[in-house]
Amino acid sequence: MTDNLDARWVALLDGALSAAETEALRADIASDPAKQARLDALDVDLSGLSQAGTDLLASAPPLPNAVAPRGSVVQLAIAASVALALVLGGVLLGSRSGWAEDWRDFAAAYHLLYQPETLAAPVQGDGGVALVSEAIGQDLSALADVEGLDFRRAQILGWNDQALIQFAYLDASGRPVAVCVMAFDVGPVGLAMSSVERHGLATTTLNNDSLQILVIAPDAATDTEALSARIAARL
Repeated sequence: MTDNLDARWVALLDGALSAAETEALRADIASDPAKQARLDALDVDLSGLSQAGTDLLASAPPLPNAVAPRGSVVQLAIAASVALALVLGGVLLGSRSGWAEDWRDFAAAYHLLYQPETLAAPVQGDGGVALVSEAIGQDLSALADVEGLDFRRAQILGWNDQALIQFAYLDASGRPVAVCVMAFDVGPVGLAMSSVERHGLATTTLNNDSLQILVIAPDAATDTEALSARIAARL
């Protein structure tokens, strides 16, 4: 009953009721101090919200340049870039170190947006694997079959005019996990692995002779190094 009343009162505050409904509801509320107090609690002042958003956008640095893939993936890349700008604005607003310059910090901050529902849709076709492989110039199809992870999709993002590939998964507990890939052409370096927490997420970087791979997990309890070892064995 309370939820129905609140819905009507919110409609009243939004000006969504007819004149007759407004008059009747105002009269009913005016006769009961408790109802008037509840209505006042619902009447939130949002006057400063627009300016706050404007100030945040004005102080934000430019977005990373995205690679321009074909077809509907272009729309996905644009949506991803907008979402990334919003989450990075919030994450880095309170950062003492300022705007992050490492693509891995951007990728980890973007992952903060993900919820299980984000990846609930059925996999379409090959999930974008062929397209991302073409974008980075290497066959990444093995990343669609990693033990312990339920592959959901692959998409093209971008960083400094380079393709930044993201593979998204759900782990055994249904939590989002990401594997991000950048070209890393610096000659023979062998296999190197390092782990660090980024924005509260467990991450492990895996380098080989041609790729830099970032594994992102929801929390420090996830063994990202063991996961990275399984990924290295697939490539």
